[in-house]
Amino acid sequence: MAFVELEDGSCINPAFIEEIYKRNPSDTVWKAGINHGEATTITDADRTRILKTAGFVKIKKEKNDE
Repeated sequence: MAFVELEDGSCINPAFIEEIYKRNPSDTVWKAGINHGEATTITDADRTRILKTAGFVKIKKEKNDE
């Protein structure tokens, strides 16, 4: 599986992510729990990119107007 570049410039491999969660439902900060015990802070846009890359969200094909 390909690496996903996060908004902060770092990269993450979706194959190593065990869970994506919020500490509190009212928070706007997401965490990605990695399989070796760490958790990385991610944005909502990062979460969407990770889910698309992993195949959980269908990627819309852009129409070419040319």
